[in-house]
Amino acid sequence: MSSNTMLQKMLLILISLSVVTWMIFIISQNFTKLWSALNLSISVHYWNNSAKSLFPKTSLIPLKPLTETELRIKEIIEKLDQQIPPRPFTHVNTTTSATHSTATILNPRDTYCRGDQLDILLEVRDHLGKRKQYGGDFLRARMSSPALMAGASGKVMDFNNGTYLVSFTLFWEGQVSLSLLLIHPSEGASALWRARNQGYDKIIYKGKFVNGTSHVFTECGLTLNSSAELCEYLDDRDQEAFYCMKPQHMPCEALTYMTTRNREVSYLTDKENSLFHRMAPGETSIAGNQVQSGS
Repeated sequence: MSSNTMLQKMLLILISLSVVTWMIFIISQNFTKLWSALNLSISVHYWNNSAKSLFPKTSLIPLKPLTETELRIKEIIEKLDQQIPPRPFTHVNTTTSATHSTATILNPRDTYCRGDQLDILLEVRDHLGKRKQYGGDFLRARMSSPALMAGASGKVMDFNNGTYLVSFTLFWEGQVSLSLLLIHPSEGASALWRARNQGYDKIIYKGKFVNGTSHVFTECGLTLNSSAELCEYLDDRDQEAFYCMKPQHMPCEALTYMTTRNREVSYLTDKENSLFHRMAPGETSIAGNQVQSGS
């Protein structure tokens, strides 16, 4: 009886050892498969992250706050907007005329000393001889000495009422020549400033997208008036965006290079264009004089 019991116990022990060995084998096999799958998952995830970092993001990102330099530039542009207001006109005759304007030397003397300041009062009028009521004319004041081959610019102060104070510092001895030229009337300067601010679409940009052996050109620019899907290329430093229309079946990263050409467009009216026709020297010169400077 005891021998049978011993045999049964030994048989149970053998069966238990077989079951444990089989379970260890199964677990080790599953663990190997699980670790391989985990490795695969980690590798794919890492590759995806690496691939994303190779190409620019095309989604919109919130703009960063303006830097101190950008705020300064914005302030300067706003001041220019105030100093160059719109100056509409009905006829060229109502714009500034150099021929009809007058320049007067204030407190004239026969001779001046080197280092003295010479002031000129300028009153501008239109082509009908009527006094202008506002400023903004583009003037150039120059002083020169042909004998010394020297020259200097004068300082122009605009009183915004049709009068200007032009000041020259007499830097050297001898005879000097003074000239005061009207480069553009205030109406022309205003038209140029307006055209400058609205002329962002004067240049046509075309982007070439390449995918394998096929390539496509699409329209690009700083602003695109289109409802089509766009590719956005953002400058990380300046937060300035450039856009291209996204071609079908091609990613935004397929953009290779750009081509440009000028658009046949003018932001000036015919009347405004007439202000920039080349004139004879006498029609642009407001004043010309000679002054003697001594030691």
